[in-house]
Amino acid sequence: MARVSAIAHIAIAFPDRETWLRQPTYLQAQGVKFDRRVEHGPTHSLYIRDPNGYSVELSYELPREVRQGDIEAAINHYVALPTEGPEALEDSAEGHPVFAVR
Repeated sequence: MARVSAIAHIAIAFPDRETWLRQPTYLQAQGVKFDRRVEHGPTHSLYIRDPNGYSVELSYELPREVRQGDIEAAINHYVALPTEGPEALEDSAEGHPVFAVR
């Protein structure tokens, strides 16, 4: 029987990139498996499962100027990143796209 839940996932937003970066490092050291690592247009996110199987998203917002020009393009931007090893802990502070007004 499939498990039905009203909750798709829980999101925890961190105040800045530096605070967020400590989370993947700690979780990986504890042996927590990463389901996904994603660069969305407005956020960078890590998805894990809690002990009950719920999806938990850990994220931080990129600067407003990155997304404010074309929020639709920013929301639809998606780059999958590695979920294992040292590569899963890398996060580019620069070089993310800026979504300008079309």
